Amino acid sequence: MPVPRLVLIPGSSSWSSVTDEALKDLLQEIQFAGDELRPGYLSAGPAFLDYLSFLGCAPTVVFEPPSEEAIGTGQFYHLRIVSPRSEAVFRSDSMTYKPKCPHCKTPLDDWRRWWGAGSCAAQVCPACGEDLTPQDINWRRRAGCGMVFIEILGIHAETVKPVARLFDDLEKHTGATWQYFFVEDDEA
Repeated sequence: MPVPRLVLIPGSSSWSSVTDEALKDLLQEIQFAGDELRPGYLSAGPAFLDYLSFLGCAPTVVFEPPSEEAIGTGQFYHLRIVSPRSEAVFRSDSMTYKPKCPHCKTPLDDWRRWWGAGSCAAQVCPACGEDLTPQDINWRRRAGCGMVFIEILGIHAETVKPVARLFDDLEKHTGATWQYFFVEDDEA
């Protein structure tokens, strides 16, 4: 079953200067995350709604898991930390838009073949010959590349916008700038 999620990543895909435990402690310190539900998964914290701006209609907000089996699904809001990786990983899903070359604006028909297996390796645009990496592409917040991921499970694409305070707090504590994207059926 696809799991909708908002994914936070450092602005540099090669940044990994944090342990899972340190990231967990940071998220709990700023109260974005609460208690550990099971290893790697955290409940939403008391300030969770202070860090996210919900767009459109008021959503049904569910913070408690309906069952133990619901942890890791999109049935309620909770967090998952996936870090650090030994190399950058590209993440996208079946709803990711076909990107265009940032140099010549040609649609990149082969992008899934190039980066679909999670690689962030450089490829060559078939139209203009320029080198491209996933980090060069405007994915319109539907894909990203990194070594550290903070996932907020249960968040559907384009229904939430993280507020500046979240990125300010993450940068203040980690020294890295952060950004976000949405995926649904990918699993890091």
